[in-house]
Amino acid sequence: MESNNPNGTSLENKKRQHTYSDLVQISNKYGRIIGKGGFGTVYHGYIDDTQVAVKMLSPSSAQGLNF
Repeated sequence: MESNNPNGTSLENKKRQHTYSDLVQISNKYGRIIGKGGFGTVYHGYIDDTQVAVKMLSPSSAQGLNF
């Protein structure tokens, strides 16, 4: 599935899985916090040359759990 972002570049919606060590590298060891909320902290990172947000869910959050 493709969509366009406000900058006119194409974005692809792909399901990707990464290991914890991948996320440490992607987020530069969780070095830059860009947001915090009830569900967890969001960190800035890069996958290749693409900026990404890496969300670390709070242990008290039930978001993403399958019941």
